[in-house]
Amino acid sequence: MQQSESPIVFELDRLLDAPRERVWAAWSQADALARWWGPQGCTVTSHRFEFRPGGFFHYAMTFAGLPSMWGRFMYREIVEGERIAWLNSFANEHGGIARAPFNDACPMEIENTVTFTEEDGKTRLSLRATPFGATPVELSFFDALRPSLEQGFGGTFEQLAAYLKRV
Repeated sequence: MQQSESPIVFELDRLLDAPRERVWAAWSQADALARWWGPQGCTVTSHRFEFRPGGFFHYAMTFAGLPSMWGRFMYREIVEGERIAWLNSFANEHGGIARAPFNDACPMEIENTVTFTEEDGKTRLSLRATPFGATPVELSFFDALRPSLEQGFGGTFEQLAAYLKRV
């Protein structure tokens, strides 16, 4: 699979205290993914989940007292137990791509690749995210978003770590 041509890249690594097979299952099963994906404090409801190259994950994120925000993954590449690549975007309730509800300068799509590496019974999770098909304004916004991405993905990965301790 060819990576996006964007020069703006966000990367984050986490070492999770779980074997690669369990971490992979948390990413590859709809009920598991819905239990940890998304910002802290939200409930994720899966509306469509097709874990395969060319497949689609459409979900709603709900915070208490607020209307649902929708998101979607378009899976581009899946290498069993090793790598998942997808285009992530906000969506409407029908699964179409939508602008971010917080800023029109946010890129419409983000190309994400996550790799899973076994390290002495633990799993190193490495995420690489870059704007896909973004305008110069969207690239600049994404670059300025780095602290928010660190907080958001950091919290999401903390939820993944807590989920892995429960299963």
